[in-house]
Amino acid sequence: MRGFNIKGLCRVKMTPFILSSFLFLLSGCGHVFDYLNYMERHSTLKSTFHNHPRMEVLRELSPENCYTLRGKLIMDRLYEGPILVIAVSDRFQYREIVASRIVRSPAMYYVIFLPEGEYDVYIFADMNKNGFFEETELVGRTLSGKMVSVQKKKAVDDILVEGPAIKIDVHHPLTSDVPMNTKVTASSYKYESLDDEFFDPRYGTMGIYRPTEFLTHTQGSLFALEDYDPNKTAIIFIHGVEGTPRDWKYLVEGLDKKRFQPWFFYYPSGLPLGKLGFLLASTIEIFSEIEDYQLNRLVIVAHSMGGLVARSTIDRLCRKGRPTYLKIYISMSAPYGGVEDANSSLKSAPVIVPSWRDVATDSTFLKQIYQQDLSKEVPFYMFFGYRNKSGISGDGTITLRSQLDSRVHLKAVKTYGFDTTHVGILNDEAVRKEFYQLLNTVNP
Repeated sequence: MRGFNIKGLCRVKMTPFILSSFLFLLSGCGHVFDYLNYMERHSTLKSTFHNHPRMEVLRELSPENCYTLRGKLIMDRLYEGPILVIAVSDRFQYREIVASRIVRSPAMYYVIFLPEGEYDVYIFADMNKNGFFEETELVGRTLSGKMVSVQKKKAVDDILVEGPAIKIDVHHPLTSDVPMNTKVTASSYKYESLDDEFFDPRYGTMGIYRPTEFLTHTQGSLFALEDYDPNKTAIIFIHGVEGTPRDWKYLVEGLDKKRFQPWFFYYPSGLPLGKLGFLLASTIEIFSEIEDYQLNRLVIVAHSMGGLVARSTIDRLCRKGRPTYLKIYISMSAPYGGVEDANSSLKSAPVIVPSWRDVATDSTFLKQIYQQDLSKEVPFYMFFGYRNKSGISGDGTITLRSQLDSRVHLKAVKTYGFDTTHVGILNDEAVRKEFYQLLNTVNP
């Protein structure tokens, strides 16, 4: 859509599919322009793949059909620097690097997001400390001649493919048959402030429309403001659609940092919600297995669509009973009943953001998460908003009917209503007061 003037575009009478697509989750002319760019990019990727097929393009074109390949890393000694994991395919081009991921120390697993196919996995370390991962610094790989198969039929919960364990030998680096000269970039789970550029709102938009680029940006999913302290109650905050951890700034600023430690699930909100829920659940489970971390008390807090991700996460964590560390769950303005306008949008929109399918009122995702009741052993508290400035009976974005869906509302220990908007609930003094009082029940 090059050549469009954004101000003029916003004055144009939009077709029904575009109008409804943006009423149910987004608002404003900028979002319409983002969607038009998304349509154009999707068309370009289809053309590129048709003319010059590559696995890397397929990954960008259809991220909803990608899977997480995960395997253990066996270290011969503690290596304190970052390592680079790459997945290589020969399907369309010989030794094509399909995806890469920097893994922080201490490294227990490699995790990489891939379309269906056969892969070799290579691992590099910057042994000479020159700031680059080089082909002479290969410290681990899958067995030569035995590629790893990533297939839907092998995926647990339609997302996780278990890969082979790979031994890391930093004493005897080898030379790779894949040319490599990749700059070592900073990769950390810790940031001093939510004002850091890393959490800029533009990455929230990227997470909807360009999720693979988002994953390249984050190189991880859980982030914190300080080193982990097992003596504090960990709180995982889950943002909503197009959000970033910065959305939680007001609630986090007033926390008693001597007792509570905020963590943030920073995810691309355009991906299927079930896959995101599994990602967070598996990350928490891995975290809880690390002996030095001793995950003792965990609170999960979610806003908007993040509430659906949280529900999916908790269902998976509680499949074999509630983990002892999981204390309470709090949601704010979550569309538990789905979004009615999404249904018509899915029938007429030319290109669909994968997560939109899951928020439709009759979606398969919603049916699946309600097949299992929320564990009675996990106290659940529901916050909802009811300020109406847009004609919607709710918080201006999500209806009261959806926020208070009986499948969830009746399971809550207590429900709190606030005269505030969908986004305003995260910046409301009364909300913060009630939120802190609930936290005191976990860590008096």
